[in-house]
Amino acid sequence: MKTVHDMDALIGKFLTGEASPEEAMFLEDWIAESEDNKRYFEQSAKALGLVEKAVSSDAAWTKVEAQLKETPVRKLNVGWISSIAAILIISFGALLYMLNPGEENTVFTAGNKEKKIELNDGTDIRLAAHSSMELSAGYGKENRSLKLKGSGHFSVKHSEKLPFIIDAGPIHIKDLGTEFDVITTDDTIYVRVEEGIVVIYDNKGMQLTLHANESAHYIISSGDLKLDVLAENLKKQYKTILLDNQRLEDVVDLLNKTYKVTIRIDNPALKDCRITTEFLNEDLDTVLMVISQTLEVTIIREKENNYVIKGLACIQ
Repeated sequence: MKTVHDMDALIGKFLTGEASPEEAMFLEDWIAESEDNKRYFEQSAKALGLVEKAVSSDAAWTKVEAQLKETPVRKLNVGWISSIAAILIISFGALLYMLNPGEENTVFTAGNKEKKIELNDGTDIRLAAHSSMELSAGYGKENRSLKLKGSGHFSVKHSEKLPFIIDAGPIHIKDLGTEFDVITTDDTIYVRVEEGIVVIYDNKGMQLTLHANESAHYIISSGDLKLDVLAENLKKQYKTILLDNQRLEDVVDLLNKTYKVTIRIDNPALKDCRITTEFLNEDLDTVLMVISQTLEVTIIREKENNYVIKGLACIQ
């Protein structure tokens, strides 16, 4: 394995156009190994604008060679000199990188419970359990980009200068001032907009705009992006609900407001029973069935839009 100093020399050769195909492939694999390697290479390339200079160096050297053919002078090993110069510049770039730890990405991880996060731009996020989120370096100042693995609820303050963009793997989600959910399962990414507008797009050019109360899903294996078409009378009823160790009394209050029904708890001892689960565009009957099975309670429909929860004690 190459040492750090070996990599400096290899990067120098690559940026000056002197690396062999095998060396270029080795460098590409090294960059892909970790985000630290990628950032180290980018910092090296940015140092003193080396990338731009390297592009024009071939043309400049061609002119010099033409002049040397006309005037017999001793030809210097410019390639060797440029490699040394590149290594010095890379070392300088690496030093700048080490002196600017704020350029590193920030990572948030939710364990067994939902994690609430407030970003410096006023964006509020509820990161679902077992999910993670990585902010790009310079978030809030140079960009508002992040990578999401898993699920979360986002309430975003819109900015024309710095659009809020989520990298969800095969698709990207761009906010236009909104509140929305992103839920990832094994082979599907669901996006539902509660307020405002979002744009979903992928690397193949597909794009879909979602407005309030609209949802879409992306199938990872097939690459299909589809709008969920719901009857108008169901759009307001179907919601994404994330429950994180919440009291049954609070859950009932949420369901009453969401589905415009009346659910009451018959036994006060059941009010503190807690439940953790997720519902994505489920009808009320399905939600009540899951709650009934999870807490081992009985839920009876007394009349249209009226329900009662019965039970003796919490079964956790």
